[in-house]
Amino acid sequence: VAGGGGSMLPLPRQDGAALHGSVCPSRWCVTRQDLLDFRQIVRVAVAEGRIVPTEQDNFDPLDNSVGPSITTVTSQLVMPLTLEAGKASWALSLHPDGLECDLFITHCWQEGIYEFVDKVLHSWPRRAQHAYCCMLSNPQNLDIADLISTPESSPFAKALKAATYMLVVPNSSCSIYTRIWCVYEAFLAYKWGKTIMTASRPCTGRLLAFARTILAFAAAVVLTSCGFSGRTAGREGQVYLFWASMLTAGICGAASMVTTSCANKVVNFLGASVCGILCGVSLTLALSPVEHFGRFSDGLFQVLPAHIVAINGGIAGLFFALREVDRVFDKQARQEAAQLHNGFTGKLKDAQSSVASDRERILCEIREKNCEIEVERAIEVLINAGMSTPGLRLASKHGVDVSGAGQWGVAMVFGVLFIFLMHPLIHFALGDSCDGLLAWVPWLKVAEGVAWMVLFRRLDPDQRGFAAHAGMKLGALLYAAVWTLWISLLAWRGDLEGRANCVPDSFGALVCGPLMLAVSALNMEHCLGVPVLGSPLARLLLANACRTSKRSSHEGLNCRTGLADREADSPKGSRGSPLEISDDDLESNKSGS
Repeated sequence: VAGGGGSMLPLPRQDGAALHGSVCPSRWCVTRQDLLDFRQIVRVAVAEGRIVPTEQDNFDPLDNSVGPSITTVTSQLVMPLTLEAGKASWALSLHPDGLECDLFITHCWQEGIYEFVDKVLHSWPRRAQHAYCCMLSNPQNLDIADLISTPESSPFAKALKAATYMLVVPNSSCSIYTRIWCVYEAFLAYKWGKTIMTASRPCTGRLLAFARTILAFAAAVVLTSCGFSGRTAGREGQVYLFWASMLTAGICGAASMVTTSCANKVVNFLGASVCGILCGVSLTLALSPVEHFGRFSDGLFQVLPAHIVAINGGIAGLFFALREVDRVFDKQARQEAAQLHNGFTGKLKDAQSSVASDRERILCEIREKNCEIEVERAIEVLINAGMSTPGLRLASKHGVDVSGAGQWGVAMVFGVLFIFLMHPLIHFALGDSCDGLLAWVPWLKVAEGVAWMVLFRRLDPDQRGFAAHAGMKLGALLYAAVWTLWISLLAWRGDLEGRANCVPDSFGALVCGPLMLAVSALNMEHCLGVPVLGSPLARLLLANACRTSKRSSHEGLNCRTGLADREADSPKGSRGSPLEISDDDLESNKSGS
């Protein structure tokens, strides 16, 4: 469709009525590349004046982040081009034989096309190949009212039943769940046990957040090193500062896993700065001509030389920088959740439609199946967790707070790999882990770290969040707590000689590693099935998931009222298409969105 130099070429001509009669609606799909191409086609059409602002959609033609609404794009570009091409949908014009549906995209036509495409492409599931997208999949110039007259046999229902995933695209105008057809799709996804995910645009600001935290760490290293450089006096003060910074870094590490996003920003900067102080003090102690630092520190440096402590301090600083990146991701996730909550009262009966009969038929079907409360819970899980799956819905039913449970942090994975890969290798290189008959212990930890990473990569998106929390809490943090307590005890007793890391390494290899792997492989759904311990364990693991902000229902009334006003002032749209060319067509072809 896009020619050389940005020129517009016509779609391949097809007999739309015959084609849509012979190809199953579950095959009216487009590829990821089709969506990418479509975005560029829209940009060309806007630049050429084929798509222009309207009273209902006064978009900025120079904007490349939001763009014209899907309603505008469909009426001014999709419908004219597909009409010329024989009235087949955009999808079947490109793929006359159809493509099997892996992904069903649900949205409410209020979002800008660039915003929509960017979110879909960024959130496209790894295993999905083809997607059903109503504006491109439905024949916009045929009788859509007839196609959707019976909701359970509509193209939407057939495509969603064939799909593995449903992708929900939020927008800044209002919650898609103020629209009855989006509610119906949520009902079908719940009934058929589909994985429902929230689409999000590429996260901005993460590199800046990472750089700021690393800068705080580096500044602390330089200032501390310069402050103590060449000084042999006050050595005891350096040792106390060393232990104080080591303790504070541990507290910040634990706090970063449980605090709110606002507090996390402070904790991450404080943790990175303290790690910088730890690193700087360790470097001055390592380079010091004075060999004796006191009984407490002498023992520690026999087990873990000061330069190794400095390296560990640098790794810990990197952990806090990654936690700051995770905080930025969490902030965006809360914004997407707020968009889904904006105007949604939590009750399906409040969803609106421009055609009253559609609303009544859909609500009647949901009530007949006695699923109204369950669907409301599924939507609430989606808003809070970032996705809605059978496992997350079951967890919510068991009273587990699933807020943010569908997400996982880069810092969590980094922490697990450091404890189970880098840490045992450092101990092996220093020769202070187990030897003799137990020489295999550090290598068992390494094997467990590799096994967990392979398992994590193979898990479905909804299971990765649970596995990341299991790896971090049952593996990395539990081992780190035992190691710190054991080494501190031996250091206090002045008994840090020989292979002092053998005991905590053995605990990590024989307890933390198997527990981490077992729970991660079990996944949330099966974990909840464990008698007595299942629900408490799930609550423990998900206790630090990010907390999505919840809006009260009245906060969204303006959005919903505004939408109703726009509908009152403009021709009525359909779930499958927004505007018709003539009033006669409008009356005969459309039903409510």
